[in-house]
Amino acid sequence: MTQKRFIAILIVMMAAIVPTWAQKQVSSKLMEATVYLRGAALTHTASATLKSGSQEVIIDGLSPNIEINSLKVKANGVLISATEFSQDYLTPREQAAQIKKLQDSLDLYQEQLKEVQNELAVHKQLLKLVTDGTQNNMSQKEGSVSIADINANMELYRTKAAELQKSIDKDNKKIEKLKETVNRLNSQINQDETEHLQLNGMLRLSVSVPENITTTFTITYFTNQAQWVPCYDINIPSMDKSITLQSKAKVKQLTGLDWNNVKLTLSNATPNRSSTAPVFSTWFLSFQRPQTVIDGVRLRSNSISYATTSEGAPASNAVSYKWTAPVTMDDYVEVEEQDIHVTYNIAVPYDIPGNGKEKLIDLKSYDIKADFKYYSVPKLSDETYLIATLSDYEKYNLLPGEATVTFNNTFVGRTRLRPNDTESQITLTLTTDPRISVKREKQKDFCNTKHVGNSTTVTQSYLITVKNNQTKSVKLTLKEQYPISNNKDIEVKDVTVTPKATYDKTDIGVVTWDVELQPGEVRTFTVTYSVKHPTDREIAW
Repeated sequence: MTQKRFIAILIVMMAAIVPTWAQKQVSSKLMEATVYLRGAALTHTASATLKSGSQEVIIDGLSPNIEINSLKVKANGVLISATEFSQDYLTPREQAAQIKKLQDSLDLYQEQLKEVQNELAVHKQLLKLVTDGTQNNMSQKEGSVSIADINANMELYRTKAAELQKSIDKDNKKIEKLKETVNRLNSQINQDETEHLQLNGMLRLSVSVPENITTTFTITYFTNQAQWVPCYDINIPSMDKSITLQSKAKVKQLTGLDWNNVKLTLSNATPNRSSTAPVFSTWFLSFQRPQTVIDGVRLRSNSISYATTSEGAPASNAVSYKWTAPVTMDDYVEVEEQDIHVTYNIAVPYDIPGNGKEKLIDLKSYDIKADFKYYSVPKLSDETYLIATLSDYEKYNLLPGEATVTFNNTFVGRTRLRPNDTESQITLTLTTDPRISVKREKQKDFCNTKHVGNSTTVTQSYLITVKNNQTKSVKLTLKEQYPISNNKDIEVKDVTVTPKATYDKTDIGVVTWDVELQPGEVRTFTVTYSVKHPTDREIAW
């Protein structure tokens, strides 16, 4: 008989002798979270001191939103014979620190508001008494009120009424400001709170132990109520300095828990999907069956199956912080590239609120190769644009995501990185630069219209002049267009491009010159073409 079998038999025998009414309740602490693009695997621990025999252990502090099939519990020296997960609707949840602080402030301002409203009511009542008393005194029988009494009443009313009205105006201003503050606090609390925080995930375990023991339960499970989204900052200090691509993550969760000081891991794996690849079954033809139609909607049955898996977070590592110089997250993020996914192990613990607010986390930063040039299409715009072309970024195993672009400490705009696409470059429009001047004008001496028989031939010619007003050489891509005919009665002929274009896409009629301009250099480019068409028909230019 093996030792494990002997211990198991001993535990069962003791369970038959020792009463089973013993119950122990402990709170768990969230230690680790592996967040996927959709969902998260959470790891809790809970310590308990147990007496020998069979008993029930209740562990609270879990998320109320879990995939039951993914739940796993283990503890050394303990036989766990049954588990039951439920949501606790009765035990009040402790408020998050920031919400409690806001609620305390709200209570204080609401009390002040109530006091000022009471003062306002008193001042209004006193003003009414003064007004009514003065009117009563002034309305006595004719001859019974002397001139002196009238003057005294008027002076009393003028003094007291003015004081009371001034107090009423002050009260109204105070009430208005207090109401604004109360409304702002209520809005902030409503934003930070979530109904998920009103529930408590609770785990009941039937356990048996051979002797008194202090042990730690480790609970892992998967929840759909979390996600992270990759995003990036592309910082281009200047054309002569290296470009930095800072990878980031937007993490949010609605698990019903505030994640406090949690070891965080990010992964692009997809744990909550079926792992079975699709296969063909025999395709039998048959006649179409009548379909039930209700309110114009055809009804049919669908069969959908789901598979769930779970993945535990890696063990946490202690980190000793001793910063004597500026540091970045590069020192505390480890990128693990596996066969089919990428994992970011973050050594710095994080707080992620349970109200769905995004937490922006810095990950790795990379130096990206870039090529700069100017771009101009004078037919469409008088501006000359500075373009940056990024390349070689796909080697860093980046994930698709939005990127914010900054040039010369100025926000330029947003683009989207698509590392999985076939394009190996990203083109960014950074700014316009008037120092590269471009002018497009029609050459009237070369433009004419000729009529021969039933045909008309129109000749057009355009001159483009560019000048580099910078003190350094620059690269320029210049584009111009000539028309293309898709009508047999319209003929485009005698297209002349000077100087010869770097690229001439005759299928769309676009010519491109890639040139390098020296400081102060001026160059000219021309495009000339003729269009022949029937005289009795107009061309839509």
